[in-house]
Amino acid sequence: MTVVLTVLSVTCFWLVVYGVKYSSRSSRQILPFFQPRRQAVEVSVKDLHLRIVTNALNVLHDELCNSLSSDECRRIRGALLRLYDLGSLVGVIGMIGALLLLWSITANLLMSMAWATFNISPSSLVKRGLESEVGEITPTLAGNGTFSVRAIIPGVTVPLSHLPIILVALCVCQIVHEVGHAIAAATRRVPILFSGFAVTVVFPSFFVVFPVVRLERLQAVDRLRLTAAGCFHNFVFWCLLYLATWTKISTFLSEFFFEDVSHLGKVVVGVHPDSPLRNHIPSGALVTMLDDTMLSVAGIASSSDPWDEFLLSPSTPAVTRGWCFEKSGLANASSSPECQSTDDRFCFVLADDANDQYSLDPVAVLTGDLARCDTPADLRVALLSSGLSSSEEVVLWKGPRREIWEQVEVSTLKPRIPLITNEVRHHVLNFIEYTPFLPHMDAY
Repeated sequence: MTVVLTVLSVTCFWLVVYGVKYSSRSSRQILPFFQPRRQAVEVSVKDLHLRIVTNALNVLHDELCNSLSSDECRRIRGALLRLYDLGSLVGVIGMIGALLLLWSITANLLMSMAWATFNISPSSLVKRGLESEVGEITPTLAGNGTFSVRAIIPGVTVPLSHLPIILVALCVCQIVHEVGHAIAAATRRVPILFSGFAVTVVFPSFFVVFPVVRLERLQAVDRLRLTAAGCFHNFVFWCLLYLATWTKISTFLSEFFFEDVSHLGKVVVGVHPDSPLRNHIPSGALVTMLDDTMLSVAGIASSSDPWDEFLLSPSTPAVTRGWCFEKSGLANASSSPECQSTDDRFCFVLADDANDQYSLDPVAVLTGDLARCDTPADLRVALLSSGLSSSEEVVLWKGPRREIWEQVEVSTLKPRIPLITNEVRHHVLNFIEYTPFLPHMDAY
């Protein structure tokens, strides 16, 4: 996902929103919300803020209030009250800890800035224009070992392609947050006026609104329960996600949905959209060899990765095997002691005479039916061999090997179910990674 595509998508979204707004013939607002049996929806748009309000969920909340107030659910209601008492305690401790952490970071930042201002040593001054020689200079305001905060900014601190996952994780976290408020309110029979969904530019938010009069009549302990219930639900949700990743549940799910093919090679997860390899290597292809380097890890130490070692190695791996080519077939090929490679022809040397070089079409040689010989050959092109299903194809690449490493993402897991691919797995992992760090706020 590029910046242009992101801006274009956001622009199209708001053009559609305003197009629907001005094309609607009826401008009458559907009110009021005080009629609980009438489902009403109100949509309002102002600048880049879209707000959708409904009372369709009021009936469900009223039923939950009645159920928790009945004698049959007395124990459940008592358990929820004790649980939200714990949530109130966790919320207070978390708030105090967050304030102390914020004060600590602010104090360290101010002290570091003051120290850098009044203690400028000659060793810290570098002549302008020498950054490439002395290395990249990164200002450090916090001392070693101090806690730092890293903002989640798509396209700056995290990849821009993660923006949809971040927005989905934000929606899920806020739904969990608002459900906590609703359940806590139901334990004290506080009704919902309305609930809704809002979008500000691209950032979504959910909310529930309670009668102010009923909230003011609650005891302080009950108001604390209702206020802290949202964050407590987010905390429990994060604990469940952490438990799922820490235990063997995630491993079991991975083995259930994916097959380990490390003994065969690497599975292509995706190819960069701008890469020339995108039209030649489909997602899900099994890459078995790079040149003559096998990508299987059977019998190899777990710390080594043939894919990384081959593509990131500064030296070109030695080619020890050639192609068995009949000399009669070289009759029409040009031979010279100093062969020059071109865009469509490459130089091959005879194994028994390095001075005898031929300019041949590499596609006909490398993708044909020629047998391999255990003799040296000078081949200045990387050979990428991939197998998909029962067929095997050869893809030729001319260029730096590192570009393949940068443009092709691989894994050792092959999906067992076509719909659950490695991309889906990566999206789920990114969702779990971003969930604990997203803000959980009430929106109105």
